[in-house]
Amino acid sequence: MKKVANMGRSHGEFETIMTENPMTRWFKEPLIHFLLLGGLVFLLYGFITERGSEKDEIYISRGQQENLILTFSRTWQRPPTPQEYQGLLRDYIRQEIAYREGQEMGLDEDDIVIRRRLRQKLELLAEGVAALAPPTEAELQAYLDNHAETFKLEPRFTLQQIYFSTDRRGESAREDARMMMDALNSGELSGPADSLGDPLPLPSEIDDMRVSEIGRVFGSEFTAGLQELGTGQWDGPGRSGFGWHLVRIEEKAAGRTPQLDEVRNTVQRDWLNERRLETIEGLYQRLAENYTIEIEPLLDPPGEAGESL
Repeated sequence: MKKVANMGRSHGEFETIMTENPMTRWFKEPLIHFLLLGGLVFLLYGFITERGSEKDEIYISRGQQENLILTFSRTWQRPPTPQEYQGLLRDYIRQEIAYREGQEMGLDEDDIVIRRRLRQKLELLAEGVAALAPPTEAELQAYLDNHAETFKLEPRFTLQQIYFSTDRRGESAREDARMMMDALNSGELSGPADSLGDPLPLPSEIDDMRVSEIGRVFGSEFTAGLQELGTGQWDGPGRSGFGWHLVRIEEKAAGRTPQLDEVRNTVQRDWLNERRLETIEGLYQRLAENYTIEIEPLLDPPGEAGESL
């Protein structure tokens, strides 16, 4: 039937069919049209995306500009001038260019400084998450109870001291101190503490000072027995790194666990720091689950053969 149909054509039509270029027939095929159009779209898309890629475009949003202004204002306690604002934008653009070009050149690879900065940035993000929820009263009280020794208030003393120099008096310094103590307590001798004994470039009177502060002035040997001394009379002689001392305690307050209101700021600071460390530790533990970590054994581990170096 196909041959009959062809015989029905005129001689001119038959000649045209026989002499038509095969390439011309291919370009008339719809499939070829589709493929060519798809290729052109692909090339055009590639050209457009390459020119408009992130590498070629630096977009500074309103939020980024407001952050630059806010950071400047917090640092200098005032908003930037128009000239300073232009400088902020210029520095931001230069930083962005340097970052992108550095990435393009591979400068961020195996760079210990950049690795540390990226780690710091990751941990800062984790810290921001940890600080979103402030502690409740119950959490602060529980933290104080669990760390009572850390926040325990030190004993405090108001006292006078009289110094006896071993350099000046030699072995008799201790006995001289004992004799003066008896005379002072019996009323045979009186007078301000700084007029008695030997001169010492340290205070003869201490007013409501923590025991650790007294220890920094006179040494721990001086403060070792203060807790056991009574008030209102001269005691001693006690030893310090300078020599011998008589001590009269006027007032003393024993160490104790404080109420939350007394140490709230310190407790909250330590609570936030502990929460920050816990958040960072948890972050790394979760992220580490995505990796297979293998540590090759050292041939010469530290603490063994290396100790002799």
